[in-house]
Amino acid sequence: MASFMRISVQTCLAAILAPALLAASPAMSAPKPAPVSTPSVGSPERTAILDAIRPAPGSKIRFIVHDLRVIKGRNARFAYAAVEPSQQEYDGGEFILKNEGRWRVVWSVTGGGTNTCADIAAYYRDIARMLVAEGIAADRLHPGHSAEERRLQAAAHDDADCNAIGDLGPELD
Repeated sequence: MASFMRISVQTCLAAILAPALLAASPAMSAPKPAPVSTPSVGSPERTAILDAIRPAPGSKIRFIVHDLRVIKGRNARFAYAAVEPSQQEYDGGEFILKNEGRWRVVWSVTGGGTNTCADIAAYYRDIARMLVAEGIAADRLHPGHSAEERRLQAAAHDDADCNAIGDLGPELD
């Protein structure tokens, strides 16, 4: 009976202490997500991101920036921008950019044409996979990304002929 009690007490202590020990161990705890930042107005990084969105080098299009977020992935930095041109001379939209030495648009959905809901949902899903491979949750960079993908997928499921407004940007690498 005494050995049974000793095992029970040891087992109970281990069960109580194990979570605390795991939380205290840096090697065992979950990695801290990379911080998200917003480049300040006029900063070189913000200018470079917005220049990458403009339709041509040297374009003087000015944007109203609704959201601009930058995060570091495993191998590159990524940015999300939701913009519209101040004079409506160009389509605004949502852009995800990648920086491996310079900023370039890797994903975008802009105003204009239409695509099937299923195609746009797949486009959202594909960039999310690219970001996850970089250690970034899509919603951390682009808030609401997963919800929009689910909404489009549900619309496609409900109506196979469903179309949504938006021109899709570059094909993903």
